[in-house]
Amino acid sequence: MEIRVRQKEGMAILEVEGELDFSNVEQLQQEIQRRTEEVVEIDLQGLRFIDSSGVGMLLSQVRHLYKQGRTLRIVRIPDFIREDLDVIGFFQVLEALKTNPNA
Repeated sequence: MEIRVRQKEGMAILEVEGELDFSNVEQLQQEIQRRTEEVVEIDLQGLRFIDSSGVGMLLSQVRHLYKQGRTLRIVRIPDFIREDLDVIGFFQVLEALKTNPNA
């Protein structure tokens, strides 16, 4: 996995390429937690694979930043990954977190 970091108007954009799985999930988690910006955007356009540990980490980081009054955005999800995330209820959890950060 490769992570490129860009800054834009007080926002950190993390562009993720390759595969996000149990072998490297901590690398992205640490990069998210290292950021101090109010908004952290994760651009998944270059992602080729994500396993359950990657999905779980993203959800936990959404919750973590939300509790700090910050936002973690996940954008440009490739269609083949979006379909898998939809099947496992990823977006329903995100909606629940928006209304109840303790969900």
